[in-house]
Amino acid sequence: MFRTAILTTLVTALSVTAVFADNQVIKQLKACGSEATNSFGRHKEYPITNEGSGFTGVQTEEEDAKGTTERYSLVNCATRKLVQINTSYLLTDSSKGLPPQGDLFAFVDMLRKQSRLANEALFKTNAKTYGYPITEGALPKMYTDKAARADCGCQLYYPETMTGG
Repeated sequence: MFRTAILTTLVTALSVTAVFADNQVIKQLKACGSEATNSFGRHKEYPITNEGSGFTGVQTEEEDAKGTTERYSLVNCATRKLVQINTSYLLTDSSKGLPPQGDLFAFVDMLRKQSRLANEALFKTNAKTYGYPITEGALPKMYTDKAARADCGCQLYYPETMTGG
């Protein structure tokens, strides 16, 4: 009887998981973007932006029951270097409100409008000034799964940088 109860619980749990998986909706967006939603939240990879001078911008947003996480990566298509900033806005911190410059994407838009985005050093300086932690790195090897989204943006806006491999 105990074994039957465990098996019944397991089958029920698997059935519930399958129901949630069936509710997932994935949409492809222009310029290498996509959006996936289900009953737990949303993952949005915004369309890649052309930041000029060989740079692209990659924005990602996650929303779930805890709050919202935003990430922006400035990608140098020629060198494959990237500078990334991210932040989370947790529902438990809602009384703090947003920073004076708005959310992370509003901050990036502000820099874009001031022509202070397509420059790694200037982007890092501005991000530090506004208190965003900075992560620097390099894209994985060209044409691999882990580099696919950034490669898509570089291919779209700066195809001449995609001759290696």
